[in-house]
Amino acid sequence: MNNMFMNHSELIIGGLKLGDKIGGPTKLAMILNESLKARNGFDKYDLTSRYLEWWKNGAFDTGLTFASVFQKVLNGSSIEKAAKEVHQKVNGLTAGCGPAHRIAPLAAVKDYSINQLIEFSREEARLTHYHPDAGNCSAVMVLLCRYLLEGNTWDETKKLISKNHCLKSTWLDIQRANLSNTGYVMDVMHAAIYFLEKEDSLKKALSFAGSANYSPVIVGIIENIRNNIKHKI
Repeated sequence: MNNMFMNHSELIIGGLKLGDKIGGPTKLAMILNESLKARNGFDKYDLTSRYLEWWKNGAFDTGLTFASVFQKVLNGSSIEKAAKEVHQKVNGLTAGCGPAHRIAPLAAVKDYSINQLIEFSREEARLTHYHPDAGNCSAVMVLLCRYLLEGNTWDETKKLISKNHCLKSTWLDIQRANLSNTGYVMDVMHAAIYFLEKEDSLKKALSFAGSANYSPVIVGIIENIRNNIKHKI
């Protein structure tokens, strides 16, 4: 990976640390970042093995869905089978925000096209969260980061995503979601964008979230990028 990847991934991880007051999302994003560097891009099998290794050696703050999937993997299941079985067991309620929290380092892989970023975001989310909302919101998160890293303004970034044919319906669903401190990914993204429109966005998101580790993680990443990347002239 080149220096630009390193610089951009450092911005992302730095923002995560600002918004993540428990630590699980930061650790998972760092594992993804390590895999991206080692494999020169997205490799779901390498990433799965790294997640599993962490799960076996002191994992924390992973969320129930991740924990349920990787316990099955530890017991011998394939990652694909485990994710589907957990999805079925909880009656399809696997649209949590875990994947959107951990996916942002993917945005720093400059060689990937927008369509590849969307594809890999969805694929990474399905390792644990089988519901399509999880993967689609992960893709939105990655594009928010990518467009900002490229020097687009916040308004330009939102406009680009709203016009993306793969994600415009997800973007509308995020706008229509609830201002809530639950872990449902649509609500998490809605709350994060709501606070990102305001001054002192991270401070307000942290106050809103309370002990929950949800929207501030997103806000921290985006805010750190916005504060450190110059806009295109």
